[in-house]
Amino acid sequence: MTFDPPHEIPDEPPPDALAELDVAAQALAGLAQRSARLTLGMDEQSRTIKIELHEGAGAATALTPTQLFTLLGPS
Repeated sequence: MTFDPPHEIPDEPPPDALAELDVAAQALAGLAQRSARLTLGMDEQSRTIKIELHEGAGAATALTPTQLFTLLGPS
């Protein structure tokens, strides 16, 4: 039995995907400079993604996926 994938997988990532990863990496470096960090997890009961931004000694701020993409996207 053979499996034909529904889409062709390129040998290299598309240039626009690499550019978006570079922007996100710069945003993460900026968070590290502020001593902030992101945590990602899964709430097993609700089966939802849990995203938190930790800054300083205060409580973590919950983020939606849209807020995470805004945070990691271009300024």
